[in-house]
Amino acid sequence: MKRKVARKKKRAGAKPARARTTRAKPAKRAPTAARPRPPRAIRPERDFVDGLMIAAAEGLGLTIDPAWRKGVKFNLRLVLDHAARVEAFALPDDAEPAPVFHA
Repeated sequence: MKRKVARKKKRAGAKPARARTTRAKPAKRAPTAARPRPPRAIRPERDFVDGLMIAAAEGLGLTIDPAWRKGVKFNLRLVLDHAARVEAFALPDDAEPAPVFHA
């Protein structure tokens, strides 16, 4: 879809438009000495699984013992990995679920 270009009305006694010329690019500045930044406060990095674990615990009204957080995080990450593998497996359109599973 093309844009409609609004044209300016010519004023009486207006000067004709100048032809456009290409300009030379300005020269780059010489690098200056960077100020040292103050050190940031070191805090543990949180990832998606941490946020999901905290939100799920709050939603269910659970408290997770700090000693168990590493294990809970590992198992949650493992379940998410398995779910991603099942979801990535392509099935044909005519596939139907089995009514009874026998191992």
